[in-house]
Amino acid sequence: MRLLSVTLPAAVVLLTGGAAYADSFLEVAGGLSIPAGDDNWTNLADTSPKLGARVGAVNDKGLGGMIQADWTPVNLTNDGGAIGQVGSIDFAGHNFRFLADLTFHHALLPKLLLSARIGAGIDVAHASITASSPLGTSSTSDTNIGFAFEVGGGLWYPMGDLELGGEIAVPMGWHSKHGNYSDGNYSFDYSMYNIDLLFGVRVLSR
Repeated sequence: MRLLSVTLPAAVVLLTGGAAYADSFLEVAGGLSIPAGDDNWTNLADTSPKLGARVGAVNDKGLGGMIQADWTPVNLTNDGGAIGQVGSIDFAGHNFRFLADLTFHHALLPKLLLSARIGAGIDVAHASITASSPLGTSSTSDTNIGFAFEVGGGLWYPMGDLELGGEIAVPMGWHSKHGNYSDGNYSFDYSMYNIDLLFGVRVLSR
């Protein structure tokens, strides 16, 4: 996270060239994240909800930088089930992403804006297993950090200092940890490629 906090201000300064004019903004976006590859990932995950937030700034040419954080409660293809008549086992997965982005905002029409972004950072995968039986409940969990990359873009409708928009993004993440699922030693071995369909609200501060 220290790397991201240092990268964004540096990117904004370089892109704005020290200009006095800059629009800062806060975005909140949510929608669906659809697994597209690789096979290890699509066999593991189904379409899941996604929620994210972004903060940044652009100069008078529409060039700037931002940081973003998002959360996906992963809808697993196998989320557990009953163990005979005596218990159950439940699997849960969460994906957290933290990225620093270069971004571009451009007015296509007076009431239609184009935005595009490209960023890199970390992809945090978290999984847990909970087993229940007449003897009690036990749980284990594990977390793995991989590299994250993302490209995205969309169209926005301005209403004063508020903009509403829709985006398509392609988040990617790489994990290569091998475990035996004992004592929280899980395997995270996949290259994640998703297609995100998002709706967002952007608040400007001029």
